[in-house]
Amino acid sequence: MKNENLVPKVRFKGFSDPWEQRKWADLIDISTDMVDPRDVEFSELPHVGPGNIEAFSGQLLDNVNTVEKDHLISGKFHFYKGNIIYGKINPQLAKYIWADFEGLSSADTYVLTTKSANILNQGFIFYLLQTRNFYKYSVSVSMRTGMPKINRSELDAYSFLCPQSPEQIKIVQTIKILDDLIAANEQVPKLVIKR
Repeated sequence: MKNENLVPKVRFKGFSDPWEQRKWADLIDISTDMVDPRDVEFSELPHVGPGNIEAFSGQLLDNVNTVEKDHLISGKFHFYKGNIIYGKINPQLAKYIWADFEGLSSADTYVLTTKSANILNQGFIFYLLQTRNFYKYSVSVSMRTGMPKINRSELDAYSFLCPQSPEQIKIVQTIKILDDLIAANEQVPKLVIKR
């Protein structure tokens, strides 16, 4: 007998398996790939921090500079196209992007990627960050100090419901189509990063 709490009421046609309770630490990697931004190989890459990400939208603001222009001197995280950047400071502001370019990100962010694309879709992580459940969790565990922040161990302890990979892909594709339609109708200018 299926556990009713693990079977969503609304499903795409052809999916009936229950979703599984999964732990962040088992499926999502938080990068430790910190680099020295003074190395010339990084100078022309974009530098992204929480101040460059619009709250609650998953969009970059138009204030992103190159590493060289920002005159960076302390360690930054190297991210790649497809990684998710999540602002760990003030999680109540919900700052996250699904990068479609390579760059460096502030030490005030986490660079997230799936540990196995066969089990967890990268886009599913991006949309997971936007759920009410994750938002409530991130805010609740970050309010212990004067500067709210969610740490790695708190993220690793988070658990969530997860469907099988084919259903994740369908969910991500559908939400992305809706996001693109909304953005087009609102005529939100999208930042174009020169590569």
